[in-house]
Amino acid sequence: MTDLRLTPAARADLEAIWLYTMQAWSADQADRYTDILEDTFDRLLFMPELGRERMEFDPPVRLHLSGEHIIIYRIEADHLVILRILGGKQDWAAILRALDP
Repeated sequence: MTDLRLTPAARADLEAIWLYTMQAWSADQADRYTDILEDTFDRLLFMPELGRERMEFDPPVRLHLSGEHIIIYRIEADHLVILRILGGKQDWAAILRALDP
């Protein structure tokens, strides 16, 4: 893999995670947590098949847990696309079904 892309929804998720963490704890904690998520993105870029593949979606997606969040992504040609970054308690399956074409 050579390229990492975040969808607008994934960027909004990351910003919302930072804001929530900052309000609940501190800006330093928000920075540390989003750094962990971004480190996970890099790990997935290096090992794109690390996440569990979910074939029930078309096209299939992969899920990888990082902290309290599920990173939902697809492997496309020479890049990895982060679709969403959802809280573990969110109904990620329903959210993904809404993304299906």
